[in-house]
Amino acid sequence: MKPTTTPRLRSLIGLFRQNWSCLAITDIAFKVLAFVALVPIAAALFRGFVAFSGRKVLADQDILAFLLSPTGGIAIVVLGAIWVAILALEQSALAAVVHFRTDSQRLTTRQALLIAARNAWPVLRLTGRMVVWTILAAVPFLAVAGIVYWSLLTKYDINFYLTKKPPEFLAALALGAVIGAAFLAVFVRMVSGWIYTLPLLLFEHVSPSAALSLSGKLAAGRRKTIVAWIVGWGAANFGISLIAAAIVGGIGTLLIIAAGSVLALVLIAAGGILLLGTVVNFASTLLSTTTFAVMLVGLYQTLDRKDHQTATVTYQEESRAARFLLKLTRRRLVFGSLLALLVAGAIGAGLLQSVQFEEDTLITAHRGASSVAPENTLASIQGAIDQGADYAEIDVQETRDGVVVVVHDSDLKKLGGPGTKIWNATAEELRKADIGSWFDSKFSDQRVPTLAEVLSLAKGKIRVNIELKFYGHNDRLEERVAEIVEEHGMQDDIIVMSLEQSMVAKMKSLRPQWTVGLLTAVAKGDLTRLDADFFAVNLKMADRSFIQTAHGREKQVFAWTVNDPLMMSTMIGRGVDNLITDKPALARSVLEQREEMTSVERLLVDLGGTWSEAVDPEEEPVTQ
Repeated sequence: MKPTTTPRLRSLIGLFRQNWSCLAITDIAFKVLAFVALVPIAAALFRGFVAFSGRKVLADQDILAFLLSPTGGIAIVVLGAIWVAILALEQSALAAVVHFRTDSQRLTTRQALLIAARNAWPVLRLTGRMVVWTILAAVPFLAVAGIVYWSLLTKYDINFYLTKKPPEFLAALALGAVIGAAFLAVFVRMVSGWIYTLPLLLFEHVSPSAALSLSGKLAAGRRKTIVAWIVGWGAANFGISLIAAAIVGGIGTLLIIAAGSVLALVLIAAGGILLLGTVVNFASTLLSTTTFAVMLVGLYQTLDRKDHQTATVTYQEESRAARFLLKLTRRRLVFGSLLALLVAGAIGAGLLQSVQFEEDTLITAHRGASSVAPENTLASIQGAIDQGADYAEIDVQETRDGVVVVVHDSDLKKLGGPGTKIWNATAEELRKADIGSWFDSKFSDQRVPTLAEVLSLAKGKIRVNIELKFYGHNDRLEERVAEIVEEHGMQDDIIVMSLEQSMVAKMKSLRPQWTVGLLTAVAKGDLTRLDADFFAVNLKMADRSFIQTAHGREKQVFAWTVNDPLMMSTMIGRGVDNLITDKPALARSVLEQREEMTSVERLLVDLGGTWSEAVDPEEEPVTQ
């Protein structure tokens, strides 16, 4: 039983060239089978979760909770088991295509499917044994990895480590690499010992347990050669995948840039990217699975075995015993596959049709509708009302005489007024400045409004987000804001936020029942653990992980300042609770367009937004 030769690359390439068409058709047949089996089951499991939850509208965190629940874990295991079983049967059929080819005979796809079907039970038993041994081998490595994670990466939120990369993160990364490399070495050694198990089971009818034992003995004398072939196969396919991904990425970048911010064009571009990526991924996967089968059989056929002819005769007897499968012509096979794909897709779509995904994002007009009127003026507040914003965001400070006025900067210089600091001027002095003409001459009548004036205009028309500004001068701003709000009876129509954490804490202590949030562009540690009802963060911080963590702690997330329609759509898709924008009418239009889209169309647009963000992330100022 000792090996006498090793396969040559040229001979394996020859095997592939001789059989590539049958290998490709057989591989496609099994991929169709995987789609037909997995899509309806996955959709049914998810639909069952929705029915069990008693809800018709779901948010992202609901889906995440399902996946992390025991039921979701069982669903993942079931789907994984089906996928592994189909993959094992696929390799059986592909190996048969390569092995049973002779100068005078070429195996057909239907014959290969027959071999896989007739050997299904022993193949599945063999696969089950391999999976169990792999899990047992992984347990100690997972345990060590868990200890490393618990020891080094649990003091703060994981986003802190991923963003700041402190020494303990780098140490955990290095240890993780060592643990991963060690497990990979063990796994490759295990696979090298199993390399002959499937051919032994298929072509010599050895039982699964005996095949594992015999394969280990046969591999003992040539393990280095086997490992070299496995590593070479993996490296070659990985390289091809990288090249394919680079091509798709380049084309995708060009398409997204060409689409600009028009959602309809983004939808088309993202669909094109997804389709191209699917085709390229399908082709690379097909190449990897078929070349693995060729390598597997090539290694087996170099063994000094005498019973290959017996196996061929056995195959011929089995194929005559199931003539009904041989009635499948290529046309029938193609037609049946297309029909099965359509039916499976229809079942999956039908099961998910009644599920609605929650998108209840609110719109905040940044400093009023500051794209159509000068910021923080009564005109901008009226613009926010006219454009259908849910909130008007304003900035408030105290003047020298204790009046709460609506101004963002520490002076009025940017707005064409004097450079006197707000806290050194009286309200009457500030009102002399024309803060509208810089924007447009038609706003020459606009003056610095007081908080009381803004609330009078907003009452019954729009809610107000009051930002407490802090430039190192604070007398009684929190108390005065609370008094003015209550004088106007708008306690239920306002929220308050600030960049200064102490002001957030003070306002919360003064009015515990009010909604008070922290405004920030940077954070160290787990921001969501702070005592605030919401967090107003810039786009870079408003990633899906942060949003889900905040929602898990019953905190809301506002994203600022979002003026691009594609990024608006992306933020909505991520589940932000409030968009702070200079263009509330545009944001309202994006929400309305998304309401008319199907779930698939929304996902495509979100994909385009994510792609655009990765290509050219929008920079945000540190202060809001």
